[in-house]
Amino acid sequence: MLLLAIALLAIASILPDRPYLILGLSLVVGASISILVREAIAPSPQTRITQLTASLLLVISLYGFADLMYAL
Repeated sequence: MLLLAIALLAIASILPDRPYLILGLSLVVGASISILVREAIAPSPQTRITQLTASLLLVISLYGFADLMYAL
């Protein structure tokens, strides 16, 4: 899911179409929430790093959504 989001965000950086950006950001939000839920249910040995990375991705993608809404 994250690879698809990265691919869509790469396409969005090449083509200035908003649907690719919106879809990529929504996939990042979904993947981040999925990672956080998975870590809450079944913690891995590197739980802190995984949660920090997922939270950082979530904050950045939500900031991207807010910036996109402000630009509209």
